[in-house]
Amino acid sequence: MSFGMTTNGFKPKRLADVLESLTTKIQSIQDPATGENPFVNETADGILAQLTSIIAEEISIAWEQAYLASVQYDPLYSSGAALRGLVQLNGITPSYGSPTQIPMTLGGTAGVVVPAGSRIANVDGTEVYQTVDAATIGQNGSVNVNAICTENGPKDPAEGTIISIQTPVFGWSSATNGEATSIGTNGDTDTELHIKQERATSATSYRQVDAIISGIMNVPGVTFARLYVNSGTTTDARGITAKTMAPVIVGGLDTDIANVLRLKAGSLDNFQGNLTTPITYTGPLGDEQTIDFYRPEEVDIYVSVNITPTNSATYPDDAVEQIKQAIINYAQYDQSGSAGFPPGANVVLSRLYTPINSVPGFRVNSLEIGTSSEALSTDDIEIAWNKLANFTEANITVTVTAD
Repeated sequence: MSFGMTTNGFKPKRLADVLESLTTKIQSIQDPATGENPFVNETADGILAQLTSIIAEEISIAWEQAYLASVQYDPLYSSGAALRGLVQLNGITPSYGSPTQIPMTLGGTAGVVVPAGSRIANVDGTEVYQTVDAATIGQNGSVNVNAICTENGPKDPAEGTIISIQTPVFGWSSATNGEATSIGTNGDTDTELHIKQERATSATSYRQVDAIISGIMNVPGVTFARLYVNSGTTTDARGITAKTMAPVIVGGLDTDIANVLRLKAGSLDNFQGNLTTPITYTGPLGDEQTIDFYRPEEVDIYVSVNITPTNSATYPDDAVEQIKQAIINYAQYDQSGSAGFPPGANVVLSRLYTPINSVPGFRVNSLEIGTSSEALSTDDIEIAWNKLANFTEANITVTVTAD
């Protein structure tokens, strides 16, 4: 078997491969005086075998690193720092996240200076903040100062919970925090960067519909986009007028989306939508183009489930809450439209058994859905192409009936 760089890519040696190779070579060693193989019967738990395993493990680590180096420029397989460098070739600036910022009130002896970088944590020590500037405690025995978390991420400590002084300073005796002034963010994960890169590289698509969708999906905050086009000469079955585009978009700013449509679509294209104020652009020669698109109207979905516990050992105490949350989570969708209930997707009653049955320990006696609490049935709910099924906890009723 060939290892290393092959015509099919880089194939690393696994630990088992390295150990087998070393063991075979050691067992073939001959004593030049007698011609015997002194290690041919070496046992797996012998001293030499243990030494061989240690060496094999270190060599296998080198193979793993060589493999990672071989794919660091591959958009599909790169990760970590290599991926963050690679996506910059596509004009993408990776997000490394930001720390939460909070105001602190420090107490102690008047005139005491608390140095910049002094640390305060919560009682458990799981969130640590450090002061931004040096602060001198005033005559009233306190001073206000800003502090930032030592780790990036969306931390939002409750007021009065960051109180444990981690940097002792003589004369500094207390600390307490106020409401966060800026909540931090997480950096891009490898998965998120791969998605950004796929969108960026598809943004130059030549087919107009593909190019428009790719451009919209690159708008910050956009989570879903569909483009319906009526190229006919009469209004179609959806109600889209002739020679008109009707984008359906979730997320993002109206102005950012309209700008993409203006740049990607033709100058003679017409747009249909439901914006309260469609956006009009004036060209350099005074020509005007009005951009409109649909923000899907939410259709409230009511769900009524009747269950009977059948297994007390697995039936959770909060089964009702778990069932409600499982339905809400199941309804979440992505751009592919293959999961959940995206805009335009009908609510098929039988699909809801999947999230309901993800909670153990009961049987479902009945399941009904509707668009109001007074009109529940076992019929599926049709959702128009420019509307969105909306599931909320308040509209889901779970009734528990004993045997």
